Amino acid sequence: MAFSITLASLACLLLLGVPIAVSLLISGTVGYMLTIGLAPGMTALAQIAYSDLNSFVIIAIPLYILMGQIMLKGESGRDLFDFAQRVVGRLPGGLAVAATVASAIFAAISGSSTATAATIGSISVPEMCDRGYDKRMAAGVVAVAGTLGILIPPSISFILYSLVTNASVGKLFMAGILPGIMLAVLFCLYSIYWAWRRGHNTTAAQPISRESVPFTWGMLGSLLMIPLILGGIYTGWFTPTEAAGVGVIYAFSLTAFFKRTLTWQRLIDALRDSAVTSCMILMLIAGAAVFGNTLSLLRVPQDFAMWLEGLQLSSWQFMIAVNLLYLVLGMFMDASAAILVTVPILLPGLEALHIDLIWFGVILVINMEIGAVTPPVGMNLFVVKGLRPDYTIRDVLIGSLPYAALGLVGLALVVIFPQIALLIPNLGATG
Repeated sequence: MAFSITLASLACLLLLGVPIAVSLLISGTVGYMLTIGLAPGMTALAQIAYSDLNSFVIIAIPLYILMGQIMLKGESGRDLFDFAQRVVGRLPGGLAVAATVASAIFAAISGSSTATAATIGSISVPEMCDRGYDKRMAAGVVAVAGTLGILIPPSISFILYSLVTNASVGKLFMAGILPGIMLAVLFCLYSIYWAWRRGHNTTAAQPISRESVPFTWGMLGSLLMIPLILGGIYTGWFTPTEAAGVGVIYAFSLTAFFKRTLTWQRLIDALRDSAVTSCMILMLIAGAAVFGNTLSLLRVPQDFAMWLEGLQLSSWQFMIAVNLLYLVLGMFMDASAAILVTVPILLPGLEALHIDLIWFGVILVINMEIGAVTPPVGMNLFVVKGLRPDYTIRDVLIGSLPYAALGLVGLALVVIFPQIALLIPNLGATG
């Protein structure tokens, strides 16, 4: 009965439009009070929320967000897109390929899909449209390539997944590298095919000369962020949380003193936006912690594991079912909420079937990538729609469909060939 009331209260709050974090907190509180009483329930809830937020790993979340915001406000997106044009601009569909490459690189700085789509899209979409690209295709490539922000490390989603499962953040970061590169290559290949199919007489297929995009030291400075963060984590020089602090110092030094693009007003904006985003995520963590502990108190994960054992599913059957679940869930929830709500329930089943948690984390995040461009709550669709006044959600969605289909191909490859995700973490474990 308590579980039914808890679930019903969560559903009602979400249908009323209450923020997910608040809905989880209220429904979790209701379940706790129905189970152990009002006074002990309130005491336990305060302790749960505090203990889950009082974590060294969680410090990385606001720091990575601040690092990305400083790079964003310091115009590093322009440097990365220009660098990508110099490297791949001579290919057919060079601007679309450059947008994908720049998104992949910026993903290794921001850790956010919406920030990646907004930053690279605001620069690349106007240029693609001016050079004769189909406006839907220009929107689609940016919307889907932006989703790489939650897969290519550093990733906020991987940090949240680590909090729930106790999987190594460093290994999760390393596991996201090859799948992220693979998806970026698939997106680039489709963009090249798109331009080639339309013939070399179209402006979209014309090469971009390197001379038209001069080299700047700002490009090199922005690129050096990636080996600094990932190389430091991989070699053991610093932990993922310490890497976030190093990244903030580097981003500030690069944009404020070397490039001189970070003004006082932009710094204030970066701090404000970082604080708002961080508070939203921390509230979500607190709400999910309360709700998750309520489910544990009601023995929902344990009962789920026993039910799963009774079904006698193989690991492959379980993985197919879970992928279908997350593809549907991605239509209605963002990655952070989906991870914090569902993974605690699925964790006993994953452990019972001996499914590698690092591999599963990558699969989950790729599912959430696809959800970011799937209506009705595909956040990247709305972000890209806001880049041009003549865009509609339909335009962005139609342009995204071929790239989202390639995302499904990439997902299938990672499911069938786990080593795509596990190769680099295993190298680090044996090295």
